[in-house]
Amino acid sequence: MEAVGPYHLPGLQPQAFADATFGEPPQEACLRLPVVTEALLQETATGIVAARDAYLADLPVDRVVDVIDDAAGRWLDPSYHLRRKAVETLPAVTGYSPAMLERGLPETMRPFRRDGLLDLLRSELGDPSVLDGAGRPSGPRLTTIVLAGNVPAVAVESLVHALLLKSACLLKASSRDPVFPALFAQSLAEVDPELAAAVAVAWWKGGTADLDRAALAGADAVIAYGGSDAIDALRGLAPSSARFVDYGPRISFAAVGRDALARGKLDELAAGAALDVSLFDQQGCVAPHAIYVERGGETAPLEFARALAGAMRDFERSYPRGRLTAEEAARIQQLRGAWQMRQAAGQGVALFESEGSTAWTVAYDEAAFELRPSCLNRVVTVVPVDDLARLPEAVARMGPLLQSSGLATSQDRVRSLAPALARAGVTRLCPIGRMQFPPATWRHDGRHNLLPLLRWLDVEG
Repeated sequence: MEAVGPYHLPGLQPQAFADATFGEPPQEACLRLPVVTEALLQETATGIVAARDAYLADLPVDRVVDVIDDAAGRWLDPSYHLRRKAVETLPAVTGYSPAMLERGLPETMRPFRRDGLLDLLRSELGDPSVLDGAGRPSGPRLTTIVLAGNVPAVAVESLVHALLLKSACLLKASSRDPVFPALFAQSLAEVDPELAAAVAVAWWKGGTADLDRAALAGADAVIAYGGSDAIDALRGLAPSSARFVDYGPRISFAAVGRDALARGKLDELAAGAALDVSLFDQQGCVAPHAIYVERGGETAPLEFARALAGAMRDFERSYPRGRLTAEEAARIQQLRGAWQMRQAAGQGVALFESEGSTAWTVAYDEAAFELRPSCLNRVVTVVPVDDLARLPEAVARMGPLLQSSGLATSQDRVRSLAPALARAGVTRLCPIGRMQFPPATWRHDGRHNLLPLLRWLDVEG
C-alpha cells in the first residue's frame, strides 16, 4: 500500500521522515511519519498560535460552528475521499474491520453537526455569542491535546471543544491511531484553511520527556488521555499556569429491569445491548463490561443472555471484530476456559461463544455480582440480580472508575436509581442501545467540557 502521511503541520515541512508498517499482508499500511524534534514542536506551536491570533481569535463563534459542521458532515458521505482513505488505512493501523469503520466513523461525527454544537454551547454558556463580545471570556491561546487509544470520537471531541473556544490546538496522536486525527484536521482545512492553520497533528512516542515537555511548554490548557502514570507524568511537565483536564481509564455497565423483559421486546433489547458491547470492539470507555438483569420479568436473565449471544453473533456477521494480538486472544481463551470449568461443575455459569473463533463471548454468571473489568474485544458478563436497587452495591468497588450506565427500565425507576448511582460514581445514564452515542452536550466524566478551559473577567462598579 502507498505510504500515507498521518500528520497535519500547516506551513511546515519536517526535516526528516521515517516509514513504519502496520499490519500484515494483505492488510498492511505504510505510514510516512515526520521525525518530531523539540525544534519542530516549538516552531509548530509558534505557527499555530500566530494563525490563531491572526484569524481564529476574532472569528464569530457561529462561523467556527459552521466550519466544524461542514467538516463533520463530509464524513457522513460514504464516497468522501478522506473517509475512503480512513477505511483503507485504519484496518491495518487500528485492527478494526472495514465494516466496523464504515459503521462507526459516521456515528463519531453526528454529535458535532451544527445543532449539537449549538446545544453544547447553550448548555454551558447560555448564549453562544458571549464568546464574541468585547468583554468575552478568554479561551486558551494554545491547547495541547494528548490522545491515547484508538476510538475516533475522542480526537474529534477534544479538538472541537478547543476550537469552539478559539484556541490553537497542538494534538499528539496515539500510537494506536496516528491517522484519523490528522485526516479530520485535513477535513477542517478543506472547509477553512485559515482556521485549520491553527491546528497541528503529529505523533511521537509517548513518554519521551523532552518532546512531551516541548509540546506542553507554551500551553495555556492541556487535555490528556491515558493511564494514571502517563497522566501524572504529563501533569508534572505542564506549566503550572496551564489548565489541566485529564481523562483516565473508565468502566461502564448496563442493567435491565424486569419491566423491560417482555418477550415481544427481547430481540430489540438484545440487539441494542449487542451494539453497545460490540461497536469499536468494546474499546471505548462507554462500552459496557457487564449487564445486570433483574429476576422476575417475563424473560429470565438466562434467556436474555441467550438472546444477547444471538444478537452478538448477528452483529459480528455484519461488522466483524478486528484484529487481536496474541496476548488478547489468549486472555479470552483463558477466561472462556475458567467459565467452562465452572459451567461443568454446575456453578451457575452458562457460556455462549462464537464457534471456531474468539469473535464474541457472553458469560451468564450468577456469582459475578461485583462489577469487574472485562478483557474487552466483545467479552461481556450477564449477571442476574433480584432487584436493581442493589446496583450501587454491585458497582461501588469501581467507584472512581465508573462512567456510563445503560438502563432498560421505566423512567420512574431511572429517577429513583439515579441518586444512589451518582453517589456510587456513575456520571451518565442513558438507554441501552445508546451507550456508544453520547450527545455533544455530554459532560464527559461528569464535568463541563468548555467551562474548565475558560477564564472570565469580572468587572465590578
